[in-house]
Amino acid sequence: MAPARRAVAESSKSQAALALETIYAIAAQPDRWDQIVDLLAEPVAEDPAVSGLAGLVSVSPLAPGGGAVGVLLVGAGGGACAWNAAGEAVFHQRLGVIAARGLSFFNPSNHEALTRARAQLRSVPSHQVIVKFVQAADETPQFAYLIAAADLPADLAVGLARIAPVEEGAVALVFPAVEATDHLWANLRESFGLTPAETRLAARLRDGLTLKDAAAELGVAVNTVRNQLRAIFDKLGLSRQSDLIRALTQLTSLAGLLGEAHAPVPVGPAVAATERGAVLASPPIQLFRLADGRNLAWREYGDPGGRVVLLAHQGLGCSVLPRGSDALARDLGLRLICPERPGAGRSDPRPDFSLGGVADDMIALSRGLGIERLQVAGFMAGAPFALSVAARLGPAVSRVLLASARPSGQVAETAQDAGNRVVLFRRRILKNAWMSDLLFSLLRVQLNPRQIEKFVRSAASAPGDLAYLRAHPGVLEFIVDYITESLAVSSRGIADEVKCAARNPRLDLAGLTAPITLWHGAEDPMSSAAEVSTWIGGREQETRIVPDVGHFLPHKHWPEVMAWLAEE
Repeated sequence: MAPARRAVAESSKSQAALALETIYAIAAQPDRWDQIVDLLAEPVAEDPAVSGLAGLVSVSPLAPGGGAVGVLLVGAGGGACAWNAAGEAVFHQRLGVIAARGLSFFNPSNHEALTRARAQLRSVPSHQVIVKFVQAADETPQFAYLIAAADLPADLAVGLARIAPVEEGAVALVFPAVEATDHLWANLRESFGLTPAETRLAARLRDGLTLKDAAAELGVAVNTVRNQLRAIFDKLGLSRQSDLIRALTQLTSLAGLLGEAHAPVPVGPAVAATERGAVLASPPIQLFRLADGRNLAWREYGDPGGRVVLLAHQGLGCSVLPRGSDALARDLGLRLICPERPGAGRSDPRPDFSLGGVADDMIALSRGLGIERLQVAGFMAGAPFALSVAARLGPAVSRVLLASARPSGQVAETAQDAGNRVVLFRRRILKNAWMSDLLFSLLRVQLNPRQIEKFVRSAASAPGDLAYLRAHPGVLEFIVDYITESLAVSSRGIADEVKCAARNPRLDLAGLTAPITLWHGAEDPMSSAAEVSTWIGGREQETRIVPDVGHFLPHKHWPEVMAWLAEE
């Protein structure tokens, strides 16, 4: 290699190595995540050795439970009846051997723990019991929920590989994934005897606070929370704060999935509308088997016989829509079909992620449902996928709506961008799209609800958005819900989407015949309606500039968007 070329290669390699070191340092302290924006200020030359590390991150101990809910059904005699892939992986890697004649734990004490838990499930009027198993080669315990097999939610029963009949008295061991709910804390108090003060401390540590910050928020001395932490360690059989965070993260998702179905009926308090719990309030997720064997996850809202709208959700999003969407769509005579893009939510990744490939998946779903004519709507970064579907279906699409559309391709930074870290992040990650696998893998395993809220608030740089968030704080909880759900299994989808957007600055819209309507916020800092118009070649038939709103137009004006779709 010539000296000049060698020097360039060495420089690029050191630049990539420096970027990797910075990413890991920031990932270790989630409060510093916005420094990623500074890291990406200039393009970083791709290094295969660095980009290949994303796969290691996704299976590292930083990702409790492997990112998917594991289920193992155990018969009355102690043998396995059925399991899913995540349940099999957790048990084989950490606990023992699965067999129809009986589970074989590496550590014999786990047999006793399971027997006692089954007895408690029978004798105590409870629908679930937390079990703490001892792992074979890892001092950190593995937590699980034990419930009657008959009480297993339908969503968790999807995809179970059955090897024996599920007999009366069978139970389900459910191993956690990384999601957030509020049911965990009551269960911990009942199972381990945590005091209310200890439970409050554990909740704040789970949400990412330091001991010092937790003490300040709780209004007590640091020494007090240290004593409470020692008591929590004793009761849960732990010795390190990192183990506590990991255990709480593991248990959190299952508390919501299992607790909601058996929640006691509230008496007395008035009913208040809220965005919180949108995942649990949504219609059940469904799986459509594609021709290549992958599963495409989707939800359906509204009137099964209504006018069909195929939705392309926002980036870092999924099929979860705001609470009340099902009833509103039904009242308006709409049938909303919301597929999750490959690798997002519960959809399997697509090896050849592309605009056309994703559009083909969405079209396969619509044809599988017998849909012949439809509208297509794309929100934010879902716009390119909505347009690709419409171009492929041609006359079968009657109208296209793009709300707060994000043009694909790299966009030069402007002076106005300096005040919005989220805008800068999008601009810069598109310049360094090869790093998205590693970045989003680390984001997924470290992020907690408080961090998501921090990012959402930083996106609200427009005055109208700030006012909207202040007046509707429940929207933050909804966004936390759907972002968490979008990353429940993998960060592969959003990383593939970023790389796809970076390499497709122009769209092939030759087959598009449907009229396009643009809805865009007057204060949108990410892109202007004029920039969206240029991106689609001036094909729009109508543009609505909505005053006093930026990023949050689809949230703030969701009922109006639905009403417009129903006007056809």
